[in-house]
Order: sequence, then C-alpha cells, then structure tokens
Amino acid sequence: MEQLNKDLPEQVIQEEKKPAVEDFLRKEEAPLLIKIRQKFGVFGGISLVFGLLFTMLFYEVSIGLNVFAFTIVMVGLLCLATDKLSVPRKRTTLLYYAGAILLGLSTMLTSSGNLQFINVIGILLLLDLSLLHQFYEDGKWDFTRHFMKMIGLLFLSIASLGKPFVHGAEFMKQVKVLKNDRVRNIFIGVVISVPLLLVILALLSSADILFGEMTKSLFQVIFSGDVFGICFMLAFGILACYCILCGAVARVGKEDSVPGRKVDASIAVTVMLILCFVYVVFCGIQLTYLFANGIFVLPEEFTFAEYARRGFFELLAVASINIILMLAEKALFRESRLVSVLVTIMSLCTYIMIGSATYRMLLYIGAYHLTFLRVFVLLSLFIIAFVLAGVVITEFKKEFPLFQYCVVVVTASYLVFSFSKPDHYIAEYLLDHVDTLSYSDMGYLTRELSLDAAPAVLPVLSDKERWVDEKIDDGEPEGHTGEYNREYAGDYDREYTGNYDGEYGYMDYGYKESAKAMKEDYYARIRRAASGREFRDFNYSIFRSGQSVTMK
Repeated sequence: MEQLNKDLPEQVIQEEKKPAVEDFLRKEEAPLLIKIRQKFGVFGGISLVFGLLFTMLFYEVSIGLNVFAFTIVMVGLLCLATDKLSVPRKRTTLLYYAGAILLGLSTMLTSSGNLQFINVIGILLLLDLSLLHQFYEDGKWDFTRHFMKMIGLLFLSIASLGKPFVHGAEFMKQVKVLKNDRVRNIFIGVVISVPLLLVILALLSSADILFGEMTKSLFQVIFSGDVFGICFMLAFGILACYCILCGAVARVGKEDSVPGRKVDASIAVTVMLILCFVYVVFCGIQLTYLFANGIFVLPEEFTFAEYARRGFFELLAVASINIILMLAEKALFRESRLVSVLVTIMSLCTYIMIGSATYRMLLYIGAYHLTFLRVFVLLSLFIIAFVLAGVVITEFKKEFPLFQYCVVVVTASYLVFSFSKPDHYIAEYLLDHVDTLSYSDMGYLTRELSLDAAPAVLPVLSDKERWVDEKIDDGEPEGHTGEYNREYAGDYDREYTGNYDGEYGYMDYGYKESAKAMKEDYYARIRRAASGREFRDFNYSIFRSGQSVTMK
C-alpha cells in the first residue's frame, strides 16, 4: 500500500484521506447536531440575539423586570430553535416554560435577595429540563437517569465550547461574499493594517501634543471598562446559547448505554432491615415519650432553644438520607417483596421523623418567632413529605413518573411560597406577637427583612406607642439577652451602610443608635433602593415601598 502511495502525488493522497476523516467525524455527530452545524447562520443568529438581549437587560443594573423579560425571551428563542430543527413541540414542554415564566414574574414582584437567587436557579433548572423533555424520550427514564441527564447537560454544554468556532469557520468558508477575491483581499488588508496603525498612532501622538491628547481620549473610550464589560457579556451570552443548544442535542438519536445488571436484593434487605430496627426503636421513643403528655408539651429538662437545636437538623438529614437510600435501592437492586415491605416501614418511620422535626421547629418559632430560614425549612419539610409519598407509590406502581411528580411538587410548592412574599408575613407574625418592639425587634424589621415587609413595617414605625426609643452606649439592650439576638441571626450592634439589592453592608458600631434613628435609616434605605431604578430593573416591591415613603 505504501509503495502504491509513493507513486501518487502528495496532493492526491491528502484529498483521499481528508474525506475519510471528515466522514468519520460526521458519523460521531448526532443528527440534530448536524442540523445545527449546517444551519449555523440561523442558530448563530439566535445566539447573537440571545447575547445582545442578555447584555442590554443585565449590564450594570439590579434584578427586576429584566429577569421576567429575559425568561420570556429565552422561552421564545427555544421555541424558535425547536421549530428550525423540525422537532414537534410537546405540549408538556409548555408546563416547564410556564413554570419558568412564573418564577421570572415572581422575581420582578419581590425585593427579597433570597427569593430572587432561588428563582433564578429555578428558571435555569426548568429550562434545562424543558430541553431534555423536548429532545428526548424521557418517559422511559427512571429517577436516577433523569437526574443524571439533568446534571449531564451542563457538562455536555461545556464540552461543546469549541463547536461555535468550528461551525463558524466552516460557515465562513461557504459564504459567497468571502469567496470573492476583492472582499478577501480587503479583509487581509484590514488585518495587516491594525498593528501598523498602532505603531503609527504611537509615533504621531508623541510628535504632537494635541493629536496625542485626542488619541488618548479615543483609546480611553475604546478600552474603557464599559466596553470590556459589554463585550464580555455579549460574548458570554452568544457562546452560552450556542453551546447549550449543541449540548442539548449532542446525544439525541444515539442509543443510551445499556443499564448495568441489578444486584441481588439481599444486600438491600440486610441494610434496610438493620436501619428499620433502629428507626422503629427511635420512633417508639418519639411517640411514647415526647407526645405522652400531649402535643407541644416540652420535657422539663429542656428549654425551647436547647430542645430544637438538639434534634431538628439531625432529623432532617436522616429523612433526606432515607429518601436517597430508597431511590438507590430501586436503581441498583432487583425487585423484592421483602424490600417493598421494608421500604414501607422505613417510610412510616421517616414520616414520624418529619413530624418530630416539624414539632421541634414549631417550638423554636414559638420561642423566637419567624425568620426566612425557618419558613423555608418548613417548606422543605412539606416538600419532603410529598416526595416520600411518591417514592412509596413507585415501590408498588413501577410505571409511576416519580421524577415528573417531584418536579411538579417542588415547582408548585415553591411558586406559592415565592409569590406569598414570606418576609411580609414574617414581619406580621412578629408584630402580632409583640406588643412593644424592642431594640432587637426594630433592628430585625428594618435591617434583616427585605422591603417586601415594608407594608407591614411602615405603619408600625409611625406609631410611637409600638416601640421603645432606647439608646445604650455599650452592652445589650435592656431586657434582652445575647441568646435572643443570636436567634434572629444578626447582632444589632451594627449600623446598616450598604445600599439595598439583596445585599447588606455592615460595620461595627456598638449600641449607640436609638430606635428612632433606625426608623429614619429605614426610610433612607427605601429611598436609596427606589432611586436610580430604571425600566430594566423595575421592581414592584421596591416601587411600592418608595411610593409609601414619598407620601409621608
């Protein structure tokens, strides 16, 4: 073979090898990925629109209307992309889109930094799942495969980072304009002139002061931080959009790896039998001792804080571990009636643990009132209870769509939580349970809670009968202990110095500020938050708070 090749010209040999290599690479590509490559002009344009709008909506602004608007844009571009790929849109995909849009709307309506952060994560996850659901037959996937595919999309997108450049280079070769000799020569001339122009400008700027100042001003504009920031966001948006589309279709049409053979259930039986024995003993103690004197009766040797701290997070962790073990059992081990019985027993014990954890948290709340974290924990317990029910159902009904069920439960529960603006009800709860606000209470209401709570807080600040205007130079406010302050997750011996955008800036200050000063600082905080807002980062919660302060 080598002897025959020696008789052929080198150019002929290269031409024979090149198609073979390209054909091999093409076979490795998924059919939809080939379509994206062939229609680079269309999908490159979609990515360009994505990048432009991403930059326009988010460059140097806070979170508000822009998240809601951009979520709608992303949904629209995803619909356009699926149409261009000739993939029929599934009706159930619209549910993912609806959930993402509602989270975007909630982000515009709330000023809570916690909610805004979780909302953005939720939007990205729902759109991630919408891509998988749209391009793949995910009805055959179990919970584990669903979860792995969801995580895998991120890595497939990162692995596609080079595709925009490869596809773009191939597209440029096919563009008729660049095949024109004159256009190609002009382009080469521009490239050659750039370094030469820089040298000439440097010499002329040194030769003439006025020309040098003019050149300096021009370069300050061209190489300013704004230009770099805008270019970076634009490039990031374009690459992110194109890579996500490539990553989403990278495995479409390819056979998934055959799942490994499941292990004999005896291992699962042994592990679960031991755990169930421990759980039954523990739950028996919970039922006979803790609830023996009636619900919400605390053992005499414990204070509220000590009791809640000793067990809540441990029980929450055990409940979560149990759900993971049940899912692992279904993915790794063969079916067994005994395993199903043990899963049922473990589920009942887990429900008792969830009830005990909820009981402890309610005791904690009764002693130290509500905070965002405590309300969020209650929401988590509520969601875990429903997810556990789904796990039990799948043990007896194999075709039950557990992953989709969990997505619906989590999304619906969180949407209600997000739209309810929990900070507002946290403030109302405190105001309903405290007749006269202390220094710590004032600090919590005016500094720790977001402006979602302003409609409840502002009327109280105007009522001098509801708060004590105490001013102490050092130490704790009278009548309160350090433990009380810690329970609110903040030491109120600090002065608020940051502008509001979900972030707080503090500096050590000492107990030198009166409650009246806190009131004035709260008004100033609202004015700072409301001022400087534009259409892109319009936020209804901040706007309403600003209107209330303006009217005073």
